[in-house]
Amino acid sequence: MYVLGIKTPIFEIGEKLLPFLASNIPKLIEKDIIVVTSKIIALAEKRVATHNDKERFIQKCSLKTIQTPWAYLTLTTDGWGINAGIDESNAQNGVVLMPINPFATAEKIRAALMKKYKLKKLGILITDTRSIPLRAGTVGRTVGIAGFFPFKSYIGKDDLFGRKSRVTVSNQADALAASAVCVMGEGNEQIPLVLIRNAPVTFTSKTLSSTHQKLSLTPQADIFKYVFKSENL
Repeated sequence: MYVLGIKTPIFEIGEKLLPFLASNIPKLIEKDIIVVTSKIIALAEKRVATHNDKERFIQKCSLKTIQTPWAYLTLTTDGWGINAGIDESNAQNGVVLMPINPFATAEKIRAALMKKYKLKKLGILITDTRSIPLRAGTVGRTVGIAGFFPFKSYIGKDDLFGRKSRVTVSNQADALAASAVCVMGEGNEQIPLVLIRNAPVTFTSKTLSSTHQKLSLTPQADIFKYVFKSENL
């Protein structure tokens, strides 16, 4: 597997997304995966606001907020994050919100690129970054996906020594998102697109619009709830 960053011109607010992708993505082959940062999708949708409106949109886009000295911890339909994904970096003079429906956008991008390159199997990932509890820095995550299954289950399968796995499920979508965001960078790299080739995933033609419900867990289903409920912390 290899991961290739694609440097592009700066994407402007309100610019058309599909022509931008078509003019910057190299020739694709079967089973390629194209990764697109959520930032340019939000810019295409004109999902921008002023600094003065930032807090109002954080509250509007969140199911729950917890104020901290640094930022808001926010619960959205995509799980817990920082400031509901609303970002000031690379946002010119304001802030950029999250895209409206990144799963639907991923499907549209996939259909357009499959038609252009006459492909039967193509994957699309839309990424953002996140902070992980008790880990420094940020890593890439999936906010939209199309064309391949996000998980690989090892449940019931033997390991190297014949022991069957009981609970292990690999989140391949987030693993690929992390590798792509590592190449994209988060500063002035100007690499909003990544091509991943030979990824060990299972491709599908099924629509994965409800997958976000599986990529994120409710607080009640998260094993780490026991840590945060502990009286010792």
